[in-house]
Amino acid sequence: MSAARTTKPKPKKTPAPKKPAAKKRPSGATLHVRMYDVGFGDCFLLRTPTGQTVLVDAGFHSQGKGAFSGNELAEQVLADVKALTGKARVDVVIATHRHADHIVSFNSKTWDALEVGEVWLPWVEDLTKPAVVRLWKKQQAFAYGLARALPSFSLKAEVREAVDFLLWNAGVDPKAPLAAWSNADAMTTLREGFRNPGARRRYLPATKALPETFTTPVLPGVTVHALGPPADPDLIAHLDPSKDDETYRALLMRAAEMPGEPLGPVRHPFGDRWLADGPPPLRPDELKRLDSLSRNVDPVFAAKALDDMINSTSLVLVLEVGSARLLLPGDAEWGTWKRILASAEARTLLKGTTFFKVGHHGSHNATSRTLVEDVLPKAIPAMVSTQEGKGTYRNDIPLPELLDALEAKGLKVARSDRPDEAPRLFKPGEKWIDLEVPC
Repeated sequence: MSAARTTKPKPKKTPAPKKPAAKKRPSGATLHVRMYDVGFGDCFLLRTPTGQTVLVDAGFHSQGKGAFSGNELAEQVLADVKALTGKARVDVVIATHRHADHIVSFNSKTWDALEVGEVWLPWVEDLTKPAVVRLWKKQQAFAYGLARALPSFSLKAEVREAVDFLLWNAGVDPKAPLAAWSNADAMTTLREGFRNPGARRRYLPATKALPETFTTPVLPGVTVHALGPPADPDLIAHLDPSKDDETYRALLMRAAEMPGEPLGPVRHPFGDRWLADGPPPLRPDELKRLDSLSRNVDPVFAAKALDDMINSTSLVLVLEVGSARLLLPGDAEWGTWKRILASAEARTLLKGTTFFKVGHHGSHNATSRTLVEDVLPKAIPAMVSTQEGKGTYRNDIPLPELLDALEAKGLKVARSDRPDEAPRLFKPGEKWIDLEVPC
């Protein structure tokens, strides 16, 4: 008699866990974008479909070219937040970079009444990193050196205005170069201020991932993609004015560090119109006694290089809310964009953009042809916070060729300095332009 054959029971398949049903957004859900008229600066207030608020920058032009100055911008934003949500709270405050035309309003004591959920800053503002502290100390010395040297240069009035603005924007008062930085208090507010100073600070990107993607409980339903600035420690060398040997960015610091090594005269970049007529204000023997940085460095080049250096630290973010993708590039310039556009994953993300904040007020090197012609979708809404320049280095801002390219791509661009050209978004008498982005 053969042994009974046993059959092993077949293991039961464990059913795959059911995916939670995605929450359906209400039909017609939109994200509200408000662009304030702050002249040559940035201030945007966003409200998500679920009622959260995001403030992106709060600066204004030093010469009052926009509709706000002093405490007015802070007071207006606070009043608008209360009207939208019923309380003095912004869920996320984003400061894209430390230029005054993006943060100077944070000097206002009005912000002491505002509760915040989180504050986001570029990683180069994390003062717990010794390399960051060294970077900004050198940048400060660079700016102060230029401000002190200015009296030795004979400049036309329009050129002096340009240099003064660039220095003010970097945080130095050209008329009192040894005084406190004009944006120092603003940075203190961002790092440790508001009604709840212990609110979380994020320094972005926190990793080398491109893009770095995360969510936060203070913005339910929002996915954040950080694309810049590059979170690479080697970036410090490129931002350090004393290390950059490929541009004129370094000249002041190099001259100060190597006083015995003459650098030679620097060609003025914009032609003879940038030089004042007549002899220099000081005699040749007096000029010899000046520090070498004032004798050998072109002040326009130096001030513009300082401006570019800070722009290169700007946050570049994509906020994804349902089907909406908001591209918020701050003032990031070509160096940052070159890295972003070299990433297939980043380009794929950007191809889904549904709203574009035009970078750096529409300047020539903040919005590349590749981004406009090959990456951005057609016919999406865009906003540019700008003030058409006249007689200063801001000539051709916003760049006409850039605006033409955006128009050719079908982008509907609203300009803060021409609100009447966007009648569906603007009501006469208002100091802002509103836009609804479908989600």
